[in-house]
Amino acid sequence: MLEQVRRTIEEYHMAKGGRVIVGLSGGADSVCLLHILRRLAPHYGWELQAVHIHHGLRGAEADRDAAFAMNFAQSLGVSCQVVSFDMAAEARKQGRNTEEMGRILRYETFAKLAGENGQIAVAHHANDQAETLLMRLCRGTGLLGLTGMAPVRGNIIRPLLFCSRKEIEAYCKENGLMYQEDSTNKDTAYTRNKIRHEVLPLLEEVHGGSTAHLAETAALLAADSDFLEQAAKAAYAETKLNENPIALSCEKLSALHPALRMRVLRYAMADMLGSSKNISHVHLQDVESLLTKQSGTSVKTAGGLVVSRQYDRLIFGRAEKMQAGFSYAIPLGTDVFVQEAELLVESGVFSGKREEIPLDGCTNVFDYDKITQDLCCRTRKAGDQITLPGGTKKLKSFFIDEKIPAEERGSIPLIACGRDIVWIYGGRTSAKFAPDAQTTQYVWIRITEAHHNERKN
Repeated sequence: MLEQVRRTIEEYHMAKGGRVIVGLSGGADSVCLLHILRRLAPHYGWELQAVHIHHGLRGAEADRDAAFAMNFAQSLGVSCQVVSFDMAAEARKQGRNTEEMGRILRYETFAKLAGENGQIAVAHHANDQAETLLMRLCRGTGLLGLTGMAPVRGNIIRPLLFCSRKEIEAYCKENGLMYQEDSTNKDTAYTRNKIRHEVLPLLEEVHGGSTAHLAETAALLAADSDFLEQAAKAAYAETKLNENPIALSCEKLSALHPALRMRVLRYAMADMLGSSKNISHVHLQDVESLLTKQSGTSVKTAGGLVVSRQYDRLIFGRAEKMQAGFSYAIPLGTDVFVQEAELLVESGVFSGKREEIPLDGCTNVFDYDKITQDLCCRTRKAGDQITLPGGTKKLKSFFIDEKIPAEERGSIPLIACGRDIVWIYGGRTSAKFAPDAQTTQYVWIRITEAHHNERKN
């Protein structure tokens, strides 16, 4: 078994040397893991530290496990830290079940102790992988879900992933290693325990080696999934037309293979939501359906995300942000921070030559005498108009002619003088306020992206 673990470490490039945090529950899996890593540590240059999480859930049994973990680690010459939580209280506080809360707190603790360059070794094995695969199959999942747990994910390594529970228990017996039994692991009211104690043994009876084959299948699918994810990332970059809000080309999306298209949509949604955790296949299908709908159609999907079809693009955004309006007075010579759009508006009056005003793409110049009302930076209002070289046009008609997506129109910053639009940020300026040969005084306006805390510093 030692050689099997060594092969896994080598094949998946787990050995980086330095600090390794080892999760030590006190059960056979983690006892075996720490013992093997201690034997291999001199070869790989590892500095091991065991960590036991006391969940505060099982009373005296949990206290026993913590004491055992501390003594076992010390017997190997490995330092051990016990970290305690009131898991039930934390779960209630965050509205989670204790199992999920335990997992979150464990990995947060491991990550904190590992630091930026350390690794985290956990004792998941082939039986765990098989259980995970079966659970996900029963609940419904895609290719990514069928890859199960990765041997390496970030700084987390799973050296025992291709070893069976039977092999682990045999290793403990051969090496005289004692371990603790968690009584809750026998409770078949939990889905995973039911699969562990009833379903997997039945599969082994029907077809010997089922557990190992399931774990091997997950590894094979992981390679295929990795290839598709890389291809999807490239396709995502190719189809993306805009970053904020995210906009994807309908034409390019439609040309993709469905497997890539769904992944591209998942990337776009995950970028907006910050995670892909709550994105289901149904959500992806709803968004995909927009490719065959007319412009102006939208769907509300995971996490309150709104995706709309606007002409030849899909726009991803949050409804409340898209509809947010604002209006700020622009006193000439005073800097104004537009919080909703995170923009800084600077302005001033200049009496020199127009050429002396630097134009850098963020700055525009207007005739001071033509501005007869106070300026403001705001979003659109009914009755807005803009004067172009060919005449005056309603702002709504201008947006339609320019194919500005409807979802974006309500949040575009405008410099306005009454109902007249002086400057559409990122776009056109009005001919009505343009300097001419008779202009003697100029108004300059500069708009740049800025965050509020940056303005304070």
